[in-house]
Amino acid sequence: MSLNMYYKSGMIRKTRCQISDELLPTFYQVHDNANFPQLTWLIDHLYDNPQIQPENARALANEIVAFEKLILSLHLPFPRLPLQKLHTFFIGAATSQQIVYTSSD
Repeated sequence: MSLNMYYKSGMIRKTRCQISDELLPTFYQVHDNANFPQLTWLIDHLYDNPQIQPENARALANEIVAFEKLILSLHLPFPRLPLQKLHTFFIGAATSQQIVYTSSD
């Protein structure tokens, strides 16, 4: 089950993103890692349809960058484009001070 996310980016417009089923195993690599508390929280609440506050969105964006650096340093394959899309999405929500709303399929 994927997680659909969006935040308001205008009167009617919404910016959307998704954490797909294919990306979940990648995130589970850092589950319960003290260096990634926001990603662990997101994994733990993935199907509870959590709301993500702007400050948490910024922390998630920062952790995604740190996660990419970790994977690159270990020379492991990873889905770079989906992680970059998530980073851009969370930075956008944080910068515009918007709450991210979620729903799972």
